[in-house]
Amino acid sequence: MAVATLDGTTMSLAGDAKATTGMFEAGSLTKPLTATLLAALTLSGDVTLETTVGQVLGSEAGTASDVSLRELATHTSGLPRVADNAMRLPFWPRDPYRFYGEDRLYKGLRSVALKTRGSIRYSNLGFDLLGHCLARAAGQAFRDLLTEVVLRPGGMEAGRCQPCERSRLLRGHGSLLLGGRRWHQPLPGAGGVDCTITDLARWVAANAVPESTPLERAVGLCHQVHATDGGKSVGLAWHFSGPVVWHNGGTGSFQGVAAFVPGRGGACGLAAIGPGPQWGMDERVIEWTRTLAT
Repeated sequence: MAVATLDGTTMSLAGDAKATTGMFEAGSLTKPLTATLLAALTLSGDVTLETTVGQVLGSEAGTASDVSLRELATHTSGLPRVADNAMRLPFWPRDPYRFYGEDRLYKGLRSVALKTRGSIRYSNLGFDLLGHCLARAAGQAFRDLLTEVVLRPGGMEAGRCQPCERSRLLRGHGSLLLGGRRWHQPLPGAGGVDCTITDLARWVAANAVPESTPLERAVGLCHQVHATDGGKSVGLAWHFSGPVVWHNGGTGSFQGVAAFVPGRGGACGLAAIGPGPQWGMDERVIEWTRTLAT
């Protein structure tokens, strides 16, 4: 486990040598990175937030044809959390997305039901689809596009996106059912990034003090409220808890969380053990970050 705190962009790290230099699976911490790519491509004119999946993918969009990129980035598309055809034995559940690539995405979109559209309903499928649409719209592999437009400008010097060499990845731990196996994600928009704690801390700094990076306008667009549902509000990927903006992530053998108060600083943590109530970092990191607003 490794943690980092940030006073503005000044970073403090805690953890043993292996944890502070090794690579972790970031899991759903990838989603704010994908959302920032959406914002950047919106600002450059490649897409708009109201561009639909059908405008990008044509007939391959299936029943999601009129879903907008904003809906994908705010979990309001009505798409399910996981595609019905995403998981396949014998690798499910220890490597659940191993065979879920473009062909199976398109096959699933032909008949997927959009339930409770307009409500905030967390969807990994939505972000898989968002990343694929952005790559298609830009005419570039998602991995290369995310690295060039978001990871490196955001200070993530070692951060990488699948498909990629998985060297330096720490040994993960989890339950007997879920733990131990690296997750392969051919469609990486929802969870395909690996990073170090330093990478994640620099990304938190880029969001807490966006004027310190070339991504100021893009991250600012992500921090706006783009959807509400009852008492819940979301930006592009980011969640809000009072003054704290946050997101978490987890695979079978890794977990992480990042939180910040705009203009002040933040905190983040990564652990080489799967999510679970006995090991959860979310509440501690978010509550510590909340003190920055007082």
